[in-house]
Amino acid sequence: MSQVLVEQFYVYFILILAGYIAAKTHIIHDDNASFLSAFILKITFPLLLVTTIPHLPFSTSTLKNLGLAFAISYLALGLLFLVGYVTQGMFRFTASDRKVFLLHSVFGNIVFIGFPFITSLFPKGEGLLYAAVFQIASDSLLWTLGIASLQRTRQRKSIEYLKKLFNINTLAFIVALLWWIFQVRIPTMIERPFAAIGSTTLTLSLVYVGYILSQVAIDKTIRKGCIYILSFNKLLLVPIVVLALLWFFLPHLPKAMVAAIVLQTGMPAMATIAILAREYLEDDLLASENILVSTIFSTISLPLLWYLINLLFP
Repeated sequence: MSQVLVEQFYVYFILILAGYIAAKTHIIHDDNASFLSAFILKITFPLLLVTTIPHLPFSTSTLKNLGLAFAISYLALGLLFLVGYVTQGMFRFTASDRKVFLLHSVFGNIVFIGFPFITSLFPKGEGLLYAAVFQIASDSLLWTLGIASLQRTRQRKSIEYLKKLFNINTLAFIVALLWWIFQVRIPTMIERPFAAIGSTTLTLSLVYVGYILSQVAIDKTIRKGCIYILSFNKLLLVPIVVLALLWFFLPHLPKAMVAAIVLQTGMPAMATIAILAREYLEDDLLASENILVSTIFSTISLPLLWYLINLLFP
């Protein structure tokens, strides 16, 4: 692992620790944590997209690769579901825990960990372009099939969740993509403050992750074998399979595209699933435990995946 990556994870650790301590000392609590999450999702991240992606050099080959990135993203998400579905039979789950296990097998913490990590590896924005594609693919499944699986327990209006597909992040990506294609340039003086706000995404996201981790009782969590199986599947098994398939069948793909897809596939469990489990199943314990354990193990798995990516796609 390179010195740059070691330094990056040191920064990650300090930011997560700051969020954890802030939560334990009640500086961050449920009320302002909700604000923090919304601020990241609806303001800083969209601004990061529209102030980063348009500055990439335009090429028709990159534009063509976006369509391929969508297809590979759905393939990766399908593999995550297949492995999760097969392995969930190893455990005696309640109906609620089975749903949580399957959803967490598929959906990772793309925004709060994935985007900051990929942005740090590709600071010029080329990785962010493909990472945004993976997020749209993931969201399209989460707010349709994911919600449908939960609605068997409690009915809600599906239209409310379909609307979430057309959120500000999707709009920001479309705007950023159009500005990139037509090479639209916003005057530096106007863009600079918005870029500064967007650049806070890394810091705020990892502080929020620290808050999430503070909500789980570690002593009880470490006794559950299903959490370790889920973490292994999600953090290593499926991402390595996806990487191997790309190397074997598509060895000439750009490194940024491969890294974005493989690393997003290997993200720890998604924080949003805990919120949905609380709303639909009235039980978010397993979801919170999945987030804690997989996030801790991701500090080992993500550098390993990055090493393998560099080995196969130098």
